[in-house]
Amino acid sequence: MRKQTKVVAVASAAALLAIGASMTSFAATGWTEEDGTWYYYDKDGNRVEDEWRKSGDNWYWLDSEENGAMATDKLIDDDGDIYYVDANGVMVTNTWVKVVNEDQDDESDPAEYRYYYMQATGKAMKGSNDSTKKKTIDGKKYAFDEDGKMLYGWVGTDSTMMNEEESWKQATYYFGGWEDGSMKTGWQKINVFNSNSDADDDADKWFYFKSNGEKVFNDDASEELETKKVNGKTYGFDEDGVMVYEWNQAASGSSTSASNWGYFNSPEDGARVTKGWFKVVPHEDFDPTNNNDEEEKWYYSNGDGTLVTSEIKKINGKYYAFNEKGAMLSGLVALDTTLGVINDIHAVDTIDSDELDDIINENEDITGYDLYYFGDGDDGAMKTGSTTVNLDGDTYAFNFASTGGADTRGQGTTGLVKKVYYKYGKKMAASTDDKYRAASIDANDAATFVASKTLRVGAGDAVRTDSNGNVEKLCKYNNVEAMNLYLIGTNGQLKTKANGVKDGDDWYFYSDADGKIIFYANDKDFSKSDEYKAWKAEN
Repeated sequence: MRKQTKVVAVASAAALLAIGASMTSFAATGWTEEDGTWYYYDKDGNRVEDEWRKSGDNWYWLDSEENGAMATDKLIDDDGDIYYVDANGVMVTNTWVKVVNEDQDDESDPAEYRYYYMQATGKAMKGSNDSTKKKTIDGKKYAFDEDGKMLYGWVGTDSTMMNEEESWKQATYYFGGWEDGSMKTGWQKINVFNSNSDADDDADKWFYFKSNGEKVFNDDASEELETKKVNGKTYGFDEDGVMVYEWNQAASGSSTSASNWGYFNSPEDGARVTKGWFKVVPHEDFDPTNNNDEEEKWYYSNGDGTLVTSEIKKINGKYYAFNEKGAMLSGLVALDTTLGVINDIHAVDTIDSDELDDIINENEDITGYDLYYFGDGDDGAMKTGSTTVNLDGDTYAFNFASTGGADTRGQGTTGLVKKVYYKYGKKMAASTDDKYRAASIDANDAATFVASKTLRVGAGDAVRTDSNGNVEKLCKYNNVEAMNLYLIGTNGQLKTKANGVKDGDDWYFYSDADGKIIFYANDKDFSKSDEYKAWKAEN
């Protein structure tokens, strides 16, 4: 059966040959013009219908729908083969033809026109409903349905256009807009509707199509993303083929484990961060802090895109620490480490002055932990040796180990360094206001200050008498030798042989040759007392 399709509008035809110059009018056979319309009669004098006839170099169609009149401006269906004749009736070849889309649908087929390509034989290129076969025309690839219509937009593997709201998710190819139709490869930014998107439902998204036109997407349910290297950079794609950006879970497993996550830059870039520093707001699923202010933090990515986590790592000659979520640590922190691996962080937040006082005064137990200082803010580099630490406006002197690798370097010193006492790295020195402090010192040379008021005599007065037993003066003093306390000055060193040095409370310390405190009195003349003279005589 032969069928002709009415053409509403046409564009671009082959070179035309005026029919009048090539057709010869015969009385009863061949081409005949009647009232401006051409017909063709056979030898029996009958009009020829639904057949091609040639005149000169051109072919013409005799249209049964017009009683055998030569067809013009029409698509011709000749036993399933599609042809096109132009305004002069000439069969066009080697050219594109566009026809008004009488089946236009705003959702599935919004094209105003549909395109056909007429080959050298005049036949339109056709596809198959079994697979999407690509045809190369002028160096570009196109696909057609079984009726010869050029496909456009999102297309499946069976030549089905998939341009409805979310059908693009199952599509394999993208052939551009309806006026383009060429198969897309490489990066393409396409506006799609996605009801599951956290952003706008209708938005531009990046996709990547392989050289064969197939969309890159994650088809492995055991993986969170499909990754692909393009021009030396790695990108991630979800199950719909959308390029991911910023934080994304790049491996299966717990969504709270930073080792399963990667950072893929901005919506316009998307390249996975590899081998280097980057500063971003932590993802809410694995930020260990209550980051309500969306404060950016520093991260370091290995060459494979994985985050450095729970580790003290040497980077460009400096040491940095990272928590279990990959965020770089800064400030003063207490860490439990084993050969550079961070087993635990005593407190998520940086230690402040009050917490430091509690640690040093043993009101807070950090047994098994060491204090480290990683600079402040964006610095983050491990500090070693003598270091000044500022906490809440107060200045503290510290000493951190400067030898060894990540196993010992940076740990706060406990003990004596150049005759100065340190505890968890903090210099144990009396403040300028205190002048001198009493401290207990353990077997590891760790000094712990004792409040001076605990050394004083209670409410009663001690009676001092002269050598004749006469009352000389009333005073308060305490023999504290049994307490095993030692006297430390503002330089952090022991004060030996102190003979009534005054502290900030106007009390007086007396110590022996080892710096051990013997007496503590509120009288500057206590050294004249019999008690003191007796002790001196024995020592």
